[in-house]
Amino acid sequence: MSPELEKYWEGIKDSDEEALEKLYKSTFSLLVNYSRTITFDYNLAEEAVQDVFLKIWQNRSSLIVHESIRAYLFRSVHNHSLNLLRQQKTLKQSVNRPASEDLWRFIAEHYELNEFVIENLFAADTNEMIQEVLGSLPEQCCKVFSMSRFDGFTNEEIANRLSIAQNTVKAHIYKALQKISEALRK
Repeated sequence: MSPELEKYWEGIKDSDEEALEKLYKSTFSLLVNYSRTITFDYNLAEEAVQDVFLKIWQNRSSLIVHESIRAYLFRSVHNHSLNLLRQQKTLKQSVNRPASEDLWRFIAEHYELNEFVIENLFAADTNEMIQEVLGSLPEQCCKVFSMSRFDGFTNEEIANRLSIAQNTVKAHIYKALQKISEALRK
């Protein structure tokens, strides 16, 4: 055992938080890099290392290490990294699992179902996207399109109210429709 790590370990067993912090700081990057070779995910690797140190602190009075502290840390991080991967896989499987017939029956009995829920969600998303596109258009173009599509004015009425040519009205509407169409294709 490294004398420095041994000193930290003895301090941890005596509830010395500073010893835990020193051990953590001296081994953290090495352990995270090792965990990343297992998880291929930096955040998950950090979580594994932090969890191992948390468990060490929580169980400090009863922990017995029969090997070097370094070997113990690597083995603990290795095992915890594998456990986190298993938990993630289980979580993904449970999220992707279709609902059972009993669950659908329960939902149908206890909640009012609207068969157009998905269509309403898409309509809301589409409306939001159109509003974003309109917000990005030049002011005159947005005004012309809104008057045409939302207020129900004819091209001639728009041209008269805004004192512009009907062809300009058509050009603004065409430009707005093009931008909306591009946004919807994304």
